[in-house]
Amino acid sequence: MLAAGRTPAFSGPTYLHTTGIIMVLKSIDTLHRTKTGKISDKWASYLPYYDELFGPLRHKAISMLEIGVQNGGSLETWSKFFGAGERFIGCDIDPKCGTLHYDDPRVRVVVGDANAATTFQKITSISPKFDIVIDDGSHVSIDVLRSFVSYFQLLNPGGVYVAEDTHCLYLDQYGGGLLNEFSAYAFFKRLIDIVNFQFWRSDVSINNYLRTFFDLRSTPSFILEGWVESIEFKNSIITITKSLKPGHDKLGERITTGSVAQVDNWDGKLPS
Repeated sequence: MLAAGRTPAFSGPTYLHTTGIIMVLKSIDTLHRTKTGKISDKWASYLPYYDELFGPLRHKAISMLEIGVQNGGSLETWSKFFGAGERFIGCDIDPKCGTLHYDDPRVRVVVGDANAATTFQKITSISPKFDIVIDDGSHVSIDVLRSFVSYFQLLNPGGVYVAEDTHCLYLDQYGGGLLNEFSAYAFFKRLIDIVNFQFWRSDVSINNYLRTFFDLRSTPSFILEGWVESIEFKNSIITITKSLKPGHDKLGERITTGSVAQVDNWDGKLPS
C-alpha cells in the first residue's frame, strides 16, 4: 500500500480506497501463483482467462459455487479476488473436505455429490442464486451434463457457467471420446445451434434436436426459453453465459448508418 499522492512502484490495476490509500488489485494469476495455505491446482492458461472473464464482476456482490474443491485453495483465491463478494460455496463429494475451515465467513463447504437431490438442497439453502458456477468436479461426462442442467438454471441473468478440464471428455475413462455422440462435449457443441435457433426454428423443434440427451418432454426449460446467451470453447474450458432475458431472437435489429452508398446502394433502399 502507498499513501495517496506518492508515485506507486508497481504496474497493474489499482484503486483509491476511501481511506486515501492506493490499493493494489492482484490478478487471479498473481493470487494463484503467490498463494500460501490451502493448495489450489489450476492449469496456467486458465488464470489470465479468468482475469478477463471475471474482471467485470470483481467489485460486485457476487455469489459463487465451485463444484469440486479438493484441498480448498481455490476458494481462498476467489474470496480474495472478489472482495465485495457475498458467498463462496464449495461442494465436494470427498468427506475429508468437511474438515476444511476458513477464517472468511463468506466461504462455506458442502460435502456431497453435487448431483444428488439432498446436496442440491443444502447448496440452495445457503444461496438460491449464483453469478458464477465453476464445475471442477469428477469430469465424468454424465456428471458434467447433470451438473449443468441442475445449476445453470440457478444463475442470475448475465451469469457465467464454466466447465473446467473438459479435455477429460475426450477420454474413454471419463465417459467421453472424440466420436462419442452421447458425451457432454457433444451436447455443448449442440448448444451452438441452440444459440442460433431463430434461424432454423421452422425446421425442427429443440426437443427433437436434443432428444439424444433428453426425453422429448424433459428438455430443460431454460434451454427451451432461450436463456443460453453464448457458449465459448477454449482448450479444456467451456464457458456458457446466461442471457439477461429469455428469448431466441438474439440477433436484434439491423442498424445501417451513414449517407454515402458508393459501392452498393441497395437500389436506393437501405436495409432495415
